[in-house]
Amino acid sequence: MINVPRTALCCASAVAFTLAMSSTAFAQGMATGTPPSGQAAGQYKTKIIAENEKLQVNETVYRPGEGAPMDMREGRVFYYLTGGTIERTFADGAKAVLTVKAEQATINTEKRPYSVKNIGKTTIHFISVHLK
Repeated sequence: MINVPRTALCCASAVAFTLAMSSTAFAQGMATGTPPSGQAAGQYKTKIIAENEKLQVNETVYRPGEGAPMDMREGRVFYYLTGGTIERTFADGAKAVLTVKAEQATINTEKRPYSVKNIGKTTIHFISVHLK
């Protein structure tokens, strides 16, 4: 059985470490201009910035119109560096719209897999932490 307080502490520590080590140059380089070489327009950019045998920390940027494919995201911790509007689309076609703010942290409790899309006009930049 998972020790929830210990897991939450590990996730919070990973987010704090990530924010301390995160480069603003990374965010600025991904949030503006044309997609990097080898990356098609409409594809989001993500990078593993820390991991160990139990946790993985990712830094992700969704420009307007970009998103990610269907996946299970339950238990992930998200820390939004910049906010925006995200649309979740579930396997049954149901949709949910989520508005996130800069410097907001959330723990995802959604049990169903879903895809995401940035439906707003701003670039969304966030750090996510999940158990392997």
